[in-house]
Amino acid sequence: MYQNNKSNYSKGFCGLSLKLYETQKKAPSYEYSASSTKSKFMCSLTKKLYGLTQVMDWYNTPEVQAYARDGYVLKWGSKIQDAKENKYSQTEQVISIYMVKPRPQQPSVDGFKPVGQTMPQYTPQPMTQAQPSAPDNAMPVEKMSDMDNSMDDEIPF
Repeated sequence: MYQNNKSNYSKGFCGLSLKLYETQKKAPSYEYSASSTKSKFMCSLTKKLYGLTQVMDWYNTPEVQAYARDGYVLKWGSKIQDAKENKYSQTEQVISIYMVKPRPQQPSVDGFKPVGQTMPQYTPQPMTQAQPSAPDNAMPVEKMSDMDNSMDDEIPF
């Protein structure tokens, strides 16, 4: 399905692929579709078919776990290709979930440090005693009606 570049990857293509067929409609309608009950993902290694709910079963197979142990991670992708066995449409879309080896982290080209190295790290501070915020001459309010009358200012008009 994909041309494997042996210089970049030591293992072959490992993924599940699902074909979507042309609907003869244009965007914003769906241009490609497949039946959710009839369509199955095909494993590139074993050619076994898997439903959407069985993707984790595929991932846990020994063949795929060998890739995971070697540091490969899952990635989604799609491509549009010429249809081979379909007489009703000229193209089909292939959606795949596949294993790729992540690229190693490259050093900074411009000399700047990443944010995680530049920003100071958080250091927890010890708890302190709360300080009272009322002035020393503050008096407690005994009746709410006294407070309402003393707090009213006349509005100048």
